[in-house]
Amino acid sequence: MPIYEYKCLNCGKLFERFVLKAREEKKVKCPHCSSQNIKKVLSGFHSGKSSSFNGPSCGGRGFGFT
Repeated sequence: MPIYEYKCLNCGKLFERFVLKAREEKKVKCPHCSSQNIKKVLSGFHSGKSSSFNGPSCGGRGFGFT
């Protein structure tokens, strides 16, 4: 599901919206102050794995780094 995170540039609040089409994105308003002065932010994601996973991280040895 395309759920996007936005930041209101007017009041500074973060919020999420379900947006199917790009043209619908122009209608998104801040639920706190109703401003359309918003910016889409890159949000994290949940993979369903335990937070205690001790596997390798991105980058490091084996990826051209020493």
